[in-house]
Formats: sequence, structure tokens, C-alpha cells
Amino acid sequence: MFETVLEDLGICTSEIQERSEGAAFLKVARSAYPLADVVYIALNIPISRQPGRYMQCAYSDRWLKQCVSHEPVSTSQLGGLAAMFREPLDWADLQETPRASWACGRAMLSFPLRASHGEIASFCIAANEGFDGWQEKKKTLSREFQALGGYFHQHMLRIWGHDTERDMLISARELECLRWIAEGKTAWEAGIILGISERTVRFHLNAAREKLDCLTTTQAVAKAVAQQLIAV
Repeated sequence: MFETVLEDLGICTSEIQERSEGAAFLKVARSAYPLADVVYIALNIPISRQPGRYMQCAYSDRWLKQCVSHEPVSTSQLGGLAAMFREPLDWADLQETPRASWACGRAMLSFPLRASHGEIASFCIAANEGFDGWQEKKKTLSREFQALGGYFHQHMLRIWGHDTERDMLISARELECLRWIAEGKTAWEAGIILGISERTVRFHLNAAREKLDCLTTTQAVAKAVAQQLIAV
């Protein structure tokens, strides 16, 4: 499936680094929902420590492939893949395209991720679901995995030297979660109020703690109140 992305883009296989184990975050996400696959693909991430070099990568919880190129990947090289970097896709709608064969009978969604340094990135999920079950789950999965994909992408940008203040700004959703915790609500109750799962609330709280440089949610709430980020 997606492990062939770099080869399909014409990148020399001898330049592709491969490890047998992928990212732990993706493994946890796949297990928690559960899903057949969770895949992150990012192209043209500038490496700040090496001007003129670009990171290209495709990661899942079972494999990790990456390489560094001297030139960014041109959109003309992407062919049928270009759509997955432009808009959210349900691959069941792409049965007429050659790339639909990647689905191998699985239900698949892909979500483009917000770019901040000229890169392009997409988060992809696959499930072994029947039609009815997939239609039920698709809406929730779309909402939650766009958020989770955004977190993972910012983590990857920081690894490659883009730990900018703008990347670390607390989002409105993270502040909403902190505010309801400050009001005495549990993560489950905050999820009911906000229309998201308890799991997603906890991801938002973890991100807020990291951005506020706090060890606990209580500390993050106190700091957010002190900085007038939320009112109680």
C-alpha cells in the first residue's frame, strides 16, 4: 500500500532509509480506534539545519521510510496522488482511478494537513469495515483524525527544526477543553459538551500541557487562567 509512495515518486531506492518499526503514536492510534492502518505521508519538509535539503517520508506503525533530497518533489510527479494532499478523500469515491487498487478492499480516508513551511502532508486511515459500519464511523473518524494528524505533523516539523512560536500557539479547541476542565468537568463530560470523544479531549489537553510547558492538566489550567487565555 502506502509504503511504496517514495518509490512511486521516482526517488532512488538506494537513498530511502527503512526501519522495521514505525512511530509509536501511529501504533497507539491504530489500536485505540481500532483501524487496519494509520499512515502519515509528508513531502518537501525543509530541513532547517541543512539549507537546500528536504525530508520526504511515509510512516505507519509497522514501517518507516524516509529520505533527504536536494530538490523538492514537484506536484507534476504526484500524478493520481496529488488529490490526497489537496482535499479530504473517501477512497471509495475513487474506484475509477488506478490508485484505488491500493485500498485492497479496505475502507480508506485521507486528510491533507495544514502546511506552514511549503511542505505537503496527508494523514491516511484504513479500516476493515462493511459498508454500513463504515458509513456510521466515517464522520467521527474524519473529525478526530484531522486533529490527530495535525498534532503528529507539528511534531514532525519540530523534529526537522521548525519549532517556531507560531507552531506552538494554543488552538481554540485546546482552550475550550481547558476551560471545561477548569469548570470542574471531566474529560468525558467535556467531550459530551463539545461533541467530541473523551479520547480526543485528552489529546487536546496533552497538546495544551506541552505548549504551556506544564506537567499536569491542573498546572496547565492555572497557567491558562493566569495568562488570561481562559476565564473562569
